[in-house]
Amino acid sequence: MKPTLTRLVLALFALTTLAAVVLAQQQSRAVLGKIDFAVLLEAAPGMPATTAEAGKRAYGADIKAQDQPVALDSFYDPFNKRVAAARDVIKEAVANRKQNQEALRQRSIAQTEANPIVSRMGGVDKISEMSEEEAKQAAAKAVGGYQESLAGGPGKTTSGGMQALTERMLNDPAYQERIVKMTKQEQEAEIRKYMGNAQAPAPPAGETAAERRAQQATKETTAVLAKQKELSGIMQRMSEIDGEFAKKDQAIMATPGGHDQIAKEIGARVEKLPVVEMGESGPQPDPVRLQALQREQATRERTRATWELQQRAALYAQRKARYKEVAAAYAAWLKQNLGPINNQTAQLLDDATVEIAVSCEEELIGASEKLAQYTTEATRYAAQHEWWYQKKMSEPAARAASK
Repeated sequence: MKPTLTRLVLALFALTTLAAVVLAQQQSRAVLGKIDFAVLLEAAPGMPATTAEAGKRAYGADIKAQDQPVALDSFYDPFNKRVAAARDVIKEAVANRKQNQEALRQRSIAQTEANPIVSRMGGVDKISEMSEEEAKQAAAKAVGGYQESLAGGPGKTTSGGMQALTERMLNDPAYQERIVKMTKQEQEAEIRKYMGNAQAPAPPAGETAAERRAQQATKETTAVLAKQKELSGIMQRMSEIDGEFAKKDQAIMATPGGHDQIAKEIGARVEKLPVVEMGESGPQPDPVRLQALQREQATRERTRATWELQQRAALYAQRKARYKEVAAAYAAWLKQNLGPINNQTAQLLDDATVEIAVSCEEELIGASEKLAQYTTEATRYAAQHEWWYQKKMSEPAARAASK
């Protein structure tokens, strides 16, 4: 609906229109809070302390017996099974999301369309296509039609009092709000007062029961929206953590003295080696000096990989701590919220909040997976350097070229 629509139309269904754009499922409450996210995050395998430990994790006890990191998957299998079990807890809620979103959308539309003024204006879809002036005219016509239905048929609302009611509804924002807060019976009584008197009577004195109910409904709806905002903030924190630590990890790997720099320096020195005749192999760089340089490169890269593991281990610990803070914030939020709701619109929004909570639990599971993925890739990378170091250092000493 256009933001410039007359205050009358907004007053009639602002809250239900808001509910209409919040699509979510409504049957997922039972699964929330069943997963201990602090325990799941703690279960994620940590960073290996050394390249030797990384090599054992990836290649097994005898690193020289394997050419591929075949042991890495089995090392992470126990954790992966815990993640799968956590996903099973909310699997049905996630699988039914699309279906439940559509059901909730239909509920919100039905709630909005049930308003007698909205229905006489052609419904939400029709109103959304109107200009402000068209909406104002349609609202006036709808109010008149509603008056006629209460009076017993067409042509029975021509009194000056009814014209005064229509004009007041269109031009008095405070009165619009008060009419909307009344029950149907109170609205009918108010209209009948106008029908019997050409002069606009004063509105009922004091706060009506309907107005008190409306205030409670507004309070509940506002509270639900605040809950949604708080939960969205928790989810935003997770996204910020991921972006922040990705940059920090990139900074570690980009620190001068990296593997590319080492390879470039060794490569330049290899090019300067004297060339010797190697029989059938032809002229080659001096094998003794070449082996020495290759071992130097393997040693330097292993040392660099060890430093990277140390830096990444610290980063991993910080990231896990931040995730745990988010998990604790979610647990506290869940404990304080999702209580009983009495108002229809607030209930609709609260059902939407449940779906946001399911998404939050999905992301917390994903956070534990990200921790494991981080250590998996770091382990694989460090293990490759350990494997290369062990291979080079265990090779037979090169023989000098025969003269």
